[in-house]
Amino acid sequence: MAISSSLYSSISGLSTMGEAMSVLGDNVANLNTLAFKSSRATFEDVLAQSVSTASGTAQVGRGVTLSTVEGLYAQGSFESSTTPTDMAIGGQGFFVLRAPDTAEASFYSRAGEFRFDQEGRLVNPVGYFVQGWSVDEKTGERKGTIGDITIGKS
Repeated sequence: MAISSSLYSSISGLSTMGEAMSVLGDNVANLNTLAFKSSRATFEDVLAQSVSTASGTAQVGRGVTLSTVEGLYAQGSFESSTTPTDMAIGGQGFFVLRAPDTAEASFYSRAGEFRFDQEGRLVNPVGYFVQGWSVDEKTGERKGTIGDITIGKS
């Protein structure tokens, strides 16, 4: 194995570990962010090279790379709140949000910190509208198309 191959393997390990430290840094930086879901970095070997020596053939690793950064969507803990519009989702699912300047684009969030704006629309702290369906009072089935959740003013 040439010295340049050894250096390449070492450099790939250092570079990949740096990428993994970035993932870890994101996790730590967002530790107190509402509804943040952490990520995990996974490594994999780069293809090995067969090397013939006087004592036989050996396989030499060519380094390591970051194979995936997967989001960990485990259920978080629930916290009590005195605000009636604060919500949480148990299990799978997301709140559907719409930016004020678009008619159709949807955003998804697990953060359930909501308030009513001056027009009676349920919004998140950034001002995105919470989306939902009307529900038939008798059957409990949803009806119509998804739209902004509002409370009428009286």
